[in-house]
Amino acid sequence: MAGRQRIGREYYEEPRVFRDGPPPRLARERSVSPRRFEGELSSRRGELRRIRDDNQHLVDEIVGLRQAMSRLKEDLHSSSQVIPKLRAEKELESRELTQRNLKLEAELRSLEPLRQDALQLRSEAGSLESLRQELNAKVQGLTKELEQQSSENQRIPAMIAERDDLRQELIRARGGS
Repeated sequence: MAGRQRIGREYYEEPRVFRDGPPPRLARERSVSPRRFEGELSSRRGELRRIRDDNQHLVDEIVGLRQAMSRLKEDLHSSSQVIPKLRAEKELESRELTQRNLKLEAELRSLEPLRQDALQLRSEAGSLESLRQELNAKVQGLTKELEQQSSENQRIPAMIAERDDLRQELIRARGGS
């Protein structure tokens, strides 16, 4: 089976056969008309222009990417110089915070006895408050008692006068008998 402008496969597949003469001619040589040749030539030129335009577009893209890459490399370089500075600043800040934390812990340890004293004073204040309330209750009771005594004391002169009157009567009653 010979395809378009191909020599049949059989010609090449028999290597032991000695052949005299040139290989067989192609199935049929075509003659191309000038109009068809011009059309094919113009379509190939259009395709070549399109390929050239695509290539130019790719070249422009590559140039842009290379420029962007150089800018990115510069940014990366400047960033790589900034990163150690930032790390050093963070390390310094971390040390300062650690030192501050240690100082605060030392202060807390030094204030612990004062805290214990404050707790003891609070408990004493609570017991003193309850004692104060108890004493206030006693004072109120004593005040009532004092008021009663005072009212009784106000009746004493009348009672003395009554006693004296009774004594006088008794003396008169005895003296007159």
